[in-house]
Amino acid sequence: MRVCGWLCGSFLPVMLLWAPALAAPAYHPGFACPRPDGADVLATALCADPAMAKAELDLEKVFYAHRAQEGTGAYSAIKAQAVAYDTALRNACAIPAAGTPGAVLPSGAASCYVKVTEQQAAEWAKTLSGPYAQEAARDIDLHIALQQKLINAGYASSPMVKADGIYGDGTRTAIKSWQAAYGDGQTGAIADDEVPHVEKLGVSRAVRWAHQSPEPSLSSDTSAPPLLRIFQLDMLGIQRPFLEQIAGIAKYVNHYSDKTATYTYMIKGCELTAYEQGDQIQGYGLKVTPSCSVPLTPFIQNSTPTVAELTLGDISAALNGNARPVSDCLEGCGNAADPNIGLMEQGSHAEDYVNIEVYAPVVDDKALDASSNWQNAIRKHETDDYIVNGKFNCDGKYAAEGLHAMRDVPVKEIYVGRGESTTGHGINAQCGQ
Repeated sequence: MRVCGWLCGSFLPVMLLWAPALAAPAYHPGFACPRPDGADVLATALCADPAMAKAELDLEKVFYAHRAQEGTGAYSAIKAQAVAYDTALRNACAIPAAGTPGAVLPSGAASCYVKVTEQQAAEWAKTLSGPYAQEAARDIDLHIALQQKLINAGYASSPMVKADGIYGDGTRTAIKSWQAAYGDGQTGAIADDEVPHVEKLGVSRAVRWAHQSPEPSLSSDTSAPPLLRIFQLDMLGIQRPFLEQIAGIAKYVNHYSDKTATYTYMIKGCELTAYEQGDQIQGYGLKVTPSCSVPLTPFIQNSTPTVAELTLGDISAALNGNARPVSDCLEGCGNAADPNIGLMEQGSHAEDYVNIEVYAPVVDDKALDASSNWQNAIRKHETDDYIVNGKFNCDGKYAAEGLHAMRDVPVKEIYVGRGESTTGHGINAQCGQ
């Protein structure tokens, strides 16, 4: 995913073509093979030799990390280094220049190419540090897979649909967009500790709803686990008797003055809350534990882990940064109930108005630290009244600080549906919504 390839075409970018699962990957150049004009014997060799192609891609991985680390002001100097390397490589391996009539690749040139390319990659790698060094040292298959995750999740601004291993300006922008959505600093390079979180990305909610047919619903599959059957899009707007064929009889029932009601069910030790408006179930809440969890595939993304494996930062990134960080109380909370931190996203028309809420009670170390850090960031600029009255939930002035503070906090409660959860209702009430 690049704005301009290696030397803008004077050298040959390489891309990986995905192979079937468990098969060895096949590496090929990103241009059409065989070359129609046959004007460069090196291009022809790269088309024919996967080992040469992989060596070139490993070099480009380091080159583009070096380019990103040094910044736009150094692009001319870095390009000059690449031009000098291309000339030195051809001289060292006796490879004719591009456009040489009747050129052939000398015996031993392929192995020489691989050796010299690997040496140059190691030399350029010595200049790298931090996330740029980590990126350059990463296995090339993982390097490409992470790029594909960003493309699938809708972070790529270019029309590219397949990763090529080239982290050019387009990929750097995509990484920075993901880092902003996740709550990390925007370096434009994926650090080692960010890798597991990028790997959790699937097809984003917006991309999936806009371009793909919904996955078949499991709601009518009597062999599926009850929670999996319930957390389906077609389970919104149903009658409560249909739900109770799956969930059984409610343990608790609460009726509210606005003619809504909540029904709490215990399903194999898991606490599920159904939100009823009028005579229809419009949303579901779940207390999340390792054994009480569901994939959010119908609502957020494809190929996602179950919600118990996700942090608030993962959810924010899956929602492309469109969820707002919230807390029902950061200060002066009293002892009536544990306060929560979390995220709320209001679904658009394109998403059938399905809202997403995720929370973590402020009881364990990560949640306590996140709540305290967000409060401290706000306190540098605002009064006690601003914090106590929950204005930070409404104006978005400290959303970036809130997301950064809570990005590593595991999800403990979820709500999906039209309308809002009890927690969400209280937060929105602070904002007059």
